[in-house]
Amino acid sequence: MMIQGELVNLRAVEREDVARITAWLNEPATMRGWGWSAAAVSRFEIGQRVEGWLADEAVVGRPLALVIETLTGEAVGLVVLMPDRAEAHAVELSLLIGDPARWGAGLGSDALETVLDACFAGWNLHRVWLRVEVANERAHCLYQRHGFVHEGTLREAAFLDGRYQDVAILGLLAREWLARDEVPSPDSMR
Repeated sequence: MMIQGELVNLRAVEREDVARITAWLNEPATMRGWGWSAAAVSRFEIGQRVEGWLADEAVVGRPLALVIETLTGEAVGLVVLMPDRAEAHAVELSLLIGDPARWGAGLGSDALETVLDACFAGWNLHRVWLRVEVANERAHCLYQRHGFVHEGTLREAAFLDGRYQDVAILGLLAREWLARDEVPSPDSMR
């Protein structure tokens, strides 16, 4: 499965992606941005995660983990959509661009736009939510620009850089996402 964006394509994770994902998850700057400490993650552990995503994909009928690729096919990041209460049609989203040198080029923004279109217009999900450290202003700007709304704060819920940090919960509903493209008719502006 391939989902096309303007700057990136998203494809279902494959077993062959284990080495690349392991490298991303062992990049300290990337992990800080993703809200994790810089602890080493083994290739074996990532292999188990990939196998779990593939098994869950077979049950759910859509990918739970997507590799972000440039239009030339270079793998640059990862999107994970963890089901949250199947009857609520909701997922928890995690997104990362693995190489900090690629940050700021619009790849994460396009990946987010592309996956949200798939979630709401393609897979009929009702809600996408995520966690982000309150201090991660770059991520907050990205998510708010795409319509995510602050739903609450988990006080001192993450331990990063030697201290506890607050974590914000941000959410986006299908109707909010789908309404962003609606242009008011001239009659409604009178």
